[in-house]
Amino acid sequence: MTNTDGTNPPVSTDKLHRAYQAKNPVETAAVYDDWAAEYEQHMKNVGYTHPAMVAAMVARHVAPTARRILDAGAGTGVLGEILSALGYTNLSGLDASTGMLKIAALKENYHDLSHQFLGQPLSYADDCFVLVVSSGVFTQGHAPLDGLDELVRVTRRGGHLVFSVARTYLDGPFELKRQQLEQAGLWRFVDASGRYNSAPLEDNLIAQVFVFQAT
Repeated sequence: MTNTDGTNPPVSTDKLHRAYQAKNPVETAAVYDDWAAEYEQHMKNVGYTHPAMVAAMVARHVAPTARRILDAGAGTGVLGEILSALGYTNLSGLDASTGMLKIAALKENYHDLSHQFLGQPLSYADDCFVLVVSSGVFTQGHAPLDGLDELVRVTRRGGHLVFSVARTYLDGPFELKRQQLEQAGLWRFVDASGRYNSAPLEDNLIAQVFVFQAT
């Protein structure tokens, strides 16, 4: 497999680039099911920064709490580990990959984990989370930006959404989705990180973390 510029991706992010090229959520989930056992080691090899960046922005704006938090696209639970250690203890998680969820469950940081797809209706009630987080999910070949609609729905008024946006979504598509939700009166902008490389040791995957408040 080659990148769009004709180069081969690093070994550690080869499957990530395969996921970028997936044609539908089922294909994406299959890539991650196949990758689950090696995922965290590969991400460590590239200096993966998404979970730390999202957790840092959470800590900047939301005090540690025992109220319900949703990790949307929990994967193997890397972000959940960090948040739990920081005092955010009432974690629910969802992911499209059952293989990744099995590893997340072994860490025992989540009260519940479920197999669900962002971009489809979620099983949670309206206004049931004080905080929704998502790390490395809103990007090419992964969750569609329409997945934000359901995340806003399940966030209580005054609650926060903290998530990364990367690759082709970052310039153009996300701005349109942001404006759509703002104009509908569903959220307001709070903060954004600077842009950063989410795989600085072996690749060049630019991203940014955003914080919004449900209104």
